[in-house]
Amino acid sequence: MKWDVVTDQALPSRQVTQLHFIRHGRVDTGGERMAYGETDLPLSEEGLRQTRELVERVVSQFEDVTGVLSSDLQRTRAIAEPLAERLGVPLLVDAALREQSMGDWEGTPWSELTARFPTEVRDFWTNYHLVAPPNGESLGDLSGRVLNFFESHQHQLAGGRFVVVAHIGVIRAVLCSALGIDLKDALRMAPQPSTHTWVLHAESGFVVQCMGERTVEVTSGPAEEARSEGDVPHFAEDRAPRVAFSGSAGVGKTTLASALAEELGVSYLPEGMRREVERGLDLRLLNHKELKELVLRLWRQQVEREEACIARGEGFVSDRSPLDFLAFWMTYGFVHNEEESAQLAREVLARIPIYDRIILLPHGVLPLKADGVRSTNRWIQKRFHATVRGLLEEEVGAPRFVPLPDLTQLSERMEWVRDLLTRSGEYAALSTR
Repeated sequence: MKWDVVTDQALPSRQVTQLHFIRHGRVDTGGERMAYGETDLPLSEEGLRQTRELVERVVSQFEDVTGVLSSDLQRTRAIAEPLAERLGVPLLVDAALREQSMGDWEGTPWSELTARFPTEVRDFWTNYHLVAPPNGESLGDLSGRVLNFFESHQHQLAGGRFVVVAHIGVIRAVLCSALGIDLKDALRMAPQPSTHTWVLHAESGFVVQCMGERTVEVTSGPAEEARSEGDVPHFAEDRAPRVAFSGSAGVGKTTLASALAEELGVSYLPEGMRREVERGLDLRLLNHKELKELVLRLWRQQVEREEACIARGEGFVSDRSPLDFLAFWMTYGFVHNEEESAQLAREVLARIPIYDRIILLPHGVLPLKADGVRSTNRWIQKRFHATVRGLLEEEVGAPRFVPLPDLTQLSERMEWVRDLLTRSGEYAALSTR
């Protein structure tokens, strides 16, 4: 195979091993988020559909496959066995490629674990690369096991092209090793179910060709718990809340969002633009193209930070909603490229189902103060606020979108939000402070 110039330079050896990691489809957990690393759960109906499409896609697109590797759990074998048969290649099944063992926590909903062992669960997610559940594995333990498997099979794999039907922990371990990334940052990489990650290995080291490439359509959206766009939000008892605040500058998002995150005991995700300015960015020096690139970069960062929280099993309070970024795009005049605008709109709307509530703060009830980040022109802020409110009403609607009344005191606002989130008691037990 002829590589592109950059890859060719990175892999001077002619003997290149190609590993195509396929993450298995969605698992049937009975609708609950649970710790199920080595628990041998079956695939859900969606996972079975994804499996059928995955097999067809791999058979039609992957050439000269040497063999198929898989863990011994049924959710990976459901893909690996028919795939090896269709390709007419050997299948190697090995328990060393299993997902991370959750030990005594296996098969238990996270809501129950969090209620019974709050300190242990918090310690685990804080230092997941070092801390293991009782009688289980840390991510470091998993990484050692997986990398030892590939090292021990190095001669058997050398120079071949293998499809590895794997779990997300296995893929993260390989990517961290390949890219020289510390395991404590592994959750920054979150290839979704039924995606393709392609890694090359030669004498000189690793090259990652792609990560998390969609091989089939995932119907339930970017986050595992996402539902269809029109669904009424469900306050799940098995996870912490996910809330986003929206509105123009000077409405008090930062103050309220940080206070709410503190009370709920979840991550606070501050506004990206403010952080950039505090680090020395002068918005006045950006041209139109640079400003557009900044908006897109901040959007991607927000998605990554929220997905990292979800991957860790945590809730969050965001200082911006997805519709704020679409409103930025519109008010800054980036809409002339219809294809780019449509793409951003699709990304924004696809994320709406992951939020329990998107709360719009009222415009004009608090004084607009100059802080070097936002314009103090009240008409500019009113234009943005009207845009984002219109988008929220049209694209989200009640009950997921809720406008906060014209309250000015933080205590009043907190009481109103607290009542909103605990009105039927779902969140009462989630507050840890």
